[in-house]
Amino acid sequence: MKKRHWVVVVALVIGLATGVYAWGPGHGRMGGGPCDAMGPGFGGHGGGFGWMESLDLTKEQADQLWQMREKHRADTQALRYETFQKRLELRKLYADPKANDATILAKEKELNAAQQKLQEKRVQLRLDERKVLTADQIKKLNEAPARTGFGPQKHRGKVPGPRPGDGQKQG
Repeated sequence: MKKRHWVVVVALVIGLATGVYAWGPGHGRMGGGPCDAMGPGFGGHGGGFGWMESLDLTKEQADQLWQMREKHRADTQALRYETFQKRLELRKLYADPKANDATILAKEKELNAAQQKLQEKRVQLRLDERKVLTADQIKKLNEAPARTGFGPQKHRGKVPGPRPGDGQKQG
């Protein structure tokens, strides 16, 4: 019985290890994929810029864009946290049967104002990023895969509304 137990444990460890190695580096949030040479943020450490791989950026461009993104991230940290807090407060208000309409509307306006400030900073970042790119690279932006930043985007599975399997009866 003891030997059988160890066989099962070893099989599980091997199975898990195989899955991890099959997945390989570069598929997690920290990158490590084919864009690693471009540095952090370009599909490398931190993710978020993998879509720029198709723009054939120079090392200087990649470094500039990464620095811009890092500065933006640092500059907007407090505003992102404020937005997060207001969203939580609003969620609590909606869940409170005693909350009145005026309180909820006021919190919605606060949240909208914070989100608007954040959006304005994102737009400014995009405008600044465009200044680093060549005219040909800017034209390629519309052809690049769906991403955050420029051009048309896909929902990537984040569509509002109920989804099958959310505890609702089917048919």
